[in-house]
Amino acid sequence: MSTTKFSLLVESASQSRNDSLEKAFRQYGTDVFDVWARELDVVNKHITVDPALVGEAATSYEDLGKLLVDRLRWPADAIIIAPQGSTNTKTLVRAPTAERFDVDAVCEVDLSRVEAQDPMQFFEDVGAALEGHEPQEKSRCWRINFPNKGYYIDFTPSVPLAKIPLGQRGDVQYRPETGYEATALAVVDRPSGKWKTSNPAGFAAWVNEQARRQLLVQPLQKAEAMAQRADIRPVPSQEVPLSDTLRVAIRLFKRHRCMAVRRGHITAEFKPISVIIVTLLTQCYAGLADRHRLYNHPVELLADLAVLLPAMVECHNGQYVVANPTVHGENFAERWNTDEGQRAQAFKNWCRLLVTDLTYILGASEPAEVRKRVQKTFGCEGASFPNAATQGIFTGLAPAQPRQVQPIRPGRGLA
Repeated sequence: MSTTKFSLLVESASQSRNDSLEKAFRQYGTDVFDVWARELDVVNKHITVDPALVGEAATSYEDLGKLLVDRLRWPADAIIIAPQGSTNTKTLVRAPTAERFDVDAVCEVDLSRVEAQDPMQFFEDVGAALEGHEPQEKSRCWRINFPNKGYYIDFTPSVPLAKIPLGQRGDVQYRPETGYEATALAVVDRPSGKWKTSNPAGFAAWVNEQARRQLLVQPLQKAEAMAQRADIRPVPSQEVPLSDTLRVAIRLFKRHRCMAVRRGHITAEFKPISVIIVTLLTQCYAGLADRHRLYNHPVELLADLAVLLPAMVECHNGQYVVANPTVHGENFAERWNTDEGQRAQAFKNWCRLLVTDLTYILGASEPAEVRKRVQKTFGCEGASFPNAATQGIFTGLAPAQPRQVQPIRPGRGLA
């Protein structure tokens, strides 16, 4: 067993774990696991953002990049527009209401080719070039709303951290963690007027690296009991790609968070933000892998992630900490320490509700009742399993992911 920061967090979390989900597992044989998995898979597909809409958003942010090249007279090969956030980690989910989804895009500019020594002037120049799109100024990005579209774009100007002159790097807030220097960027921190280290590509690489680690003992096999039921199509044996298991957990838990807000269990103002959910789940997953934990079924793994999640938040000298694993010193939970405990309490309330709702789901074994409980919990009433003629085979917990928004490729006007 590897003794790592994440393995120690998992060990500590295990000592105070809630065993209600484990008790639910013991009520049934393993056959029912596939019934639960099937219905969670239906939800996972239902909450996927339409790939065509994601592609449309990608075209929009590419157009913003071309606009900067034209209006600021930048060399076309001196700018790269790339996705960050949920689109980059493949964890984008559809909201339970008609609200639009956000696409985070980073605009990386080569300092050796473009004048951007003054961070605030650089930020303002980008905003001025976006005139006509009514850009809204945020702490480190420009928000572009697209009327009558299902999305908006948070557009973050940046420069490669390595291109900042050595004499100025001492003024940059934070530094990249070891192993993530190559992808580190400097973004504008408007409150301070200085550069601040960011690493969206490094963060996505960290999530991807952990997700590839194997925690399942064996592939998800064909469920004979399911094959004999009139309302469930028989399926061939198949593997559940481990890289999807972590991402599916992130997506389902994010959707559950959204439903908790919609139902008034927590407020939108203090709800746990997505990057905290992604970070905590990924470090929990990494800690389980470091401890060589193995699971016979992905549903067991999902349940363990839910149970261990609340104890993955660190507390140092009375301060909550959810550290960015790729940027030394950045604390995603920084605002938890300035709101009189509102965000921390909302997180704890949501985690308790998540375990309660999963226990409710695992309290059923008949397919029709499982379906009812899953869809009610995740706000997906009316979702149905795709027709095998068009979808192919049951995919367990390895669904099609939303298409990853790709960086602009050379030859399309921007390098």
